[in-house]
Amino acid sequence: MNSRISWHYAALLGAAALTAGCGPDTPERSGASQSRPGDSAPSRTDSAQPPGTASRDSGSPIRPPTTTTSPAAPGAAVPPAATPRLLARADIRPLGDNTVRGIMEVQTAASGTGPVTIHVVLMGLDAGPHGMHVHAGTDCAAPGEHLNPQNAPHGPANAASGARHLGDLGNVTADASGMVEEMLRDALLGTDSSFIGKVVILHKGQDDLSTQPGGDSGDPIACGVIEAGEDVISLSADQDRGV
Repeated sequence: MNSRISWHYAALLGAAALTAGCGPDTPERSGASQSRPGDSAPSRTDSAQPPGTASRDSGSPIRPPTTTTSPAAPGAAVPPAATPRLLARADIRPLGDNTVRGIMEVQTAASGTGPVTIHVVLMGLDAGPHGMHVHAGTDCAAPGEHLNPQNAPHGPANAASGARHLGDLGNVTADASGMVEEMLRDALLGTDSSFIGKVVILHKGQDDLSTQPGGDSGDPIACGVIEAGEDVISLSADQDRGV
């Protein structure tokens, strides 16, 4: 009987020892802390930050990306072109029994320097070239001679200063329907605005650009007083005769 009790007691002690040996290790038993995958080396207590955020210690706050396009970058808006300034304008009306009428506008560049641009639109003309000049008079009833403050000879519109009258504008050419739509550039008028207040005369025939004193261009058939402009551009010529 005593031997049975002793054996049973020994079996219980062995089972207890086996159960104790299968339990989880404690820090005191293992002698080291256990790390889980993904823990940082310094400490598990470090605060985690979402991906892509800046470190609070960096001193460089995150700024949103800019969407402003550089003016020089491809696709940037082109600045609008400067608008020409209207220097003078003349309503051209028929003389005598003629039927010619139209408009002449004189523009300067936005800067106010350089050659002037002269837009001419006319109707009611015979087909072909017609001399056009600024005369010294201020009334179409008494137009006077070509405007010529330098006392120069008559010449072509592209002649240098001193080799043409200030008022020599050359010829404009009417098409088969009697229409003129031209754009001229004149460097000499761009340096002397004394033509404002004078009259522009359109002639029956062609200016030969050499015969003195007026190019042998025939009788005047239309006239207009050149008045100071009011910065209103109304003409849009599709021909350009640079002078």
